[in-house]
Amino acid sequence: MQPLMSKACLLSLSILLFSSHLAFGADQPVTVLVTYHSLSGNTEKMARGVVEGAKAVPGTRVFMKRVSEVTGEDLFAADALIVGSPVYFIGSSPPVKAGVRAASGVFRRLGILR
Repeated sequence: MQPLMSKACLLSLSILLFSSHLAFGADQPVTVLVTYHSLSGNTEKMARGVVEGAKAVPGTRVFMKRVSEVTGEDLFAADALIVGSPVYFIGSSPPVKAGVRAASGVFRRLGILR
């Protein structure tokens, strides 16, 4: 079942990037940030698969970072953000939740989110 999930994820990502590529124009590359939290290495492996899929879409630049290493500059440089997290008690891992809270705080202060 895992390969099917990965293929579906990569297909969705390809559609997203293709749509973004059309929206931004064919001359402008789309920058994708893939960020993740992984203790066992499984989520990191899936993130690497997503990176491979994103790189297969023409006109994309892809960066991968652990969620604890992502900076505000990384977020502003990205046109697309993909977050990978293991599931703990039906929710994202605490480091991913903390990263999302920090990012949303930055965007709120800048008036991007309300």
